[in-house]
Amino acid sequence: MATAGAGAAFVGSAMFKANRTNANSPLLTKFTEPLPTPFAGPPPTTLTITKSSYSFHSNLGAGTTLGYGGLPFLGPTIEATRGESVSINVVNNIVGEHPLLGAIDTHLHGVLESDKTSPRVAVHLHGSNAEEQSDGYPSDTFVPGQSRVYNFNNNQEAATLWYHDHALGITGLNVLAGLAGFYLLRDVDDPVGGNGPLGLPAGAPYEVPLVLQDRDLNADGSVSHPNQPPWVIEYVAGIATVNGKVWPNLNVDRTLYRFRIVNGSSARFYNLKLSSKQPIIQIGTDQGMLNAPVYLSSLLLAPGERADVLIDFSNSLPGDKIVLENNAISPYPYGRANSLLNNPLLSEMMQFTVNAGAATPKPVPQILRLHKPLIKPIAVEPMRQRFLTLVELAPVPMESPVVLLLNYVYWDEALQNRDLMERPKVDTVEQWNIINLQPVAHPMHLHLVPFQILNRQKINGTQYLKAYFATGPRTVITHHAVGGSTVPGGYPPPDPTPFAIGPATPPAPNESGWKDTVVLNPYEVIRLIVPFGAQAAENLPFGNSFTGTYVWHCHMLGHEDNEMMLPFEVVL
Repeated sequence: MATAGAGAAFVGSAMFKANRTNANSPLLTKFTEPLPTPFAGPPPTTLTITKSSYSFHSNLGAGTTLGYGGLPFLGPTIEATRGESVSINVVNNIVGEHPLLGAIDTHLHGVLESDKTSPRVAVHLHGSNAEEQSDGYPSDTFVPGQSRVYNFNNNQEAATLWYHDHALGITGLNVLAGLAGFYLLRDVDDPVGGNGPLGLPAGAPYEVPLVLQDRDLNADGSVSHPNQPPWVIEYVAGIATVNGKVWPNLNVDRTLYRFRIVNGSSARFYNLKLSSKQPIIQIGTDQGMLNAPVYLSSLLLAPGERADVLIDFSNSLPGDKIVLENNAISPYPYGRANSLLNNPLLSEMMQFTVNAGAATPKPVPQILRLHKPLIKPIAVEPMRQRFLTLVELAPVPMESPVVLLLNYVYWDEALQNRDLMERPKVDTVEQWNIINLQPVAHPMHLHLVPFQILNRQKINGTQYLKAYFATGPRTVITHHAVGGSTVPGGYPPPDPTPFAIGPATPPAPNESGWKDTVVLNPYEVIRLIVPFGAQAAENLPFGNSFTGTYVWHCHMLGHEDNEMMLPFEVVL
């Protein structure tokens, strides 16, 4: 949670109420800011990162922010077509201090003192099946005055991708300051300009990207983040911003709309529903279209996840006001039992106001993969099963952790000893069994390749940890070992199957498509089927077989910035 630096005046609630003013203060009126609509354009040849000033609300001043492509905050929505290669030269033109200077923590792995005045950046196209050199590897950073060319051949199905910063140790701060944008990949079923065979809304004004983020704001309009150290485990704030505006409003016609939603928050999960009680109709996941639409009373999105959804306003009346609500507690799903902490429930995100005029109903397509094979379970037997864990080190049991780890392995350790790194063979299928040994849910993200969810299963965490610790302790061979010279568990972790509680459950209907980010609940094993190349199985949604070093990590940005990320290498 965001822990507080005292002394500043804040708008919005967060951890310590004494230091904050009321989030419902007249200063920040809800639903009075028009929603910015970042409609798509063709891929640029150059994308410049600059520092600027931006106002999140008309009653606030403009704070210092970062943006892509000449925008003061966020970046342009890029629209690309499957199979058409794109080359983008990204230029770091940040002049002067980082907008969140006081929050830069040089105790975290990879963070440099120079990041305060000469911030490193890296660009990750989240969900892209990209070559190693263009993946946005966290240490492939460049400083002001430098640039890097990213090549994307877009040889994958149409999907809602997004690009964001991925610099080692400061990803969370760079994204919070503004470095994120949409990348909409199109294909024959969902072409540029619309008029595709599915009849889906495409482009302005009936297809609208929505990036959901929570943040706190200082009274001068700047983004608030507690000074570090101490490390902020989860930045969870009390103000909703959508496309960079505080609790905005969108005027909608009485027809069918398509929303491309990204959870771009640092740590907050959202469980979205409409105040009108009408369904949210999900048609696509992280990596493209589902087989058929799924009608949802609520939509859960973890940080990094995307959803392609339809909302039908044709039965709404002129003047109706429909609120996009959220009932997910933070940290998800139980909060954290600590009387000193305030976990602000962000119950409202934005509002839709229905315009006057006649209703224009449009059908919801019932078949979503006209020119693509239906999504079916991968029939290939996995070449290997891997057991992978989410763990923490705390100096005092039951106190706040000082570092979060995968497999009790540090980043530097995996690079120094490849036996501690996952090294799948190209064009093979593996089963990754990821085990969450923490009381909060985590969104897990694999770079390079999509996956299918096989199932989830609860485990007895106490018994599993006892067996896990029996494999250790293990000596740590990196100076970044904050918790000491040993970790309690060995490598690899044990099979969780003997510790299972109850039957395994299949993915929910709206999770049955191709994914790259997935919710891993507390004390649960999730089993993923992962194809590491286009030739690994039939009917895969991508066409490339790349080798090289990539990463897998938690997409809660404060977690990945403090060691909850590891490299993996796809080998011949």
